[in-house]
Amino acid sequence: MKAIEFSELPSKSTLMKRYDRKFLGSEDQMDALLQALDSTHCYVNVQGVSHQLYQNEYWDNPNKDFYNDHRRGIPRRLKFRRRTYQGNGLSFWELKVKHPRGYQDKRRMTVDQSTTSEGELASLANRAFGLLLGDGRQRSNPSELLEPSMHITYQRTTLWDPAAGSRLTVDSQLQASLGGVSLEFPKWTLVELKQARRERHAVDALVTQGLLKACAFSKYHRTMQIWSGMAQGHGGLCSEMKRYEDWVGQACLVQTHKIV
Repeated sequence: MKAIEFSELPSKSTLMKRYDRKFLGSEDQMDALLQALDSTHCYVNVQGVSHQLYQNEYWDNPNKDFYNDHRRGIPRRLKFRRRTYQGNGLSFWELKVKHPRGYQDKRRMTVDQSTTSEGELASLANRAFGLLLGDGRQRSNPSELLEPSMHITYQRTTLWDPAAGSRLTVDSQLQASLGGVSLEFPKWTLVELKQARRERHAVDALVTQGLLKACAFSKYHRTMQIWSGMAQGHGGLCSEMKRYEDWVGQACLVQTHKIV
């Protein structure tokens, strides 16, 4: 598969307004995926490297409204995070707005890297959230102020389809931490298709062949769901996650620390 540097991508490749579809597989099935896309896609490199470490710090209010809106299936919902790209050191505040019509509207602004204290960071986070949301609200109610909720890291490979203008991201080595618990998904691979409009894609054939499984897997929602289940003594895995585990044929997660 050919490669292209991130700096050489056209501006439309950012797909800030897009439709997303997600698929689940194991690392053993990724060779079939890459082989199927070899003639149509290219690797997106950052300074010559295709595998990049992503660090996401998700923010929510004390009531965890963003998580609960997703859990309840609210049509219009929000997700807010600080994302750092280790490949180039850039860091952004990112707001994702899920619209009832099914598309995602992603907005972002640069993080002030000189910020050091937790108080300064929280103030900047809440200001950035208001600006990106575009409503101009200044939140003074403590129940509305955002705070760090979940830390998630993973390795990402990005594939670009120049003809269709779509992107495919392949995430592995997912790890999440919250409240003294570290969760790892060492054998799972999450594939996400990002398109300007809904169209069939080569991954659909892989789903038909049983090499990938279409899924609804939000990293923040699922890891919060598992953590909440563990905190309540339910074991952490919902029935849907257990079905994914059975399908992949490998353990879903490894708990590395206990709640204290």
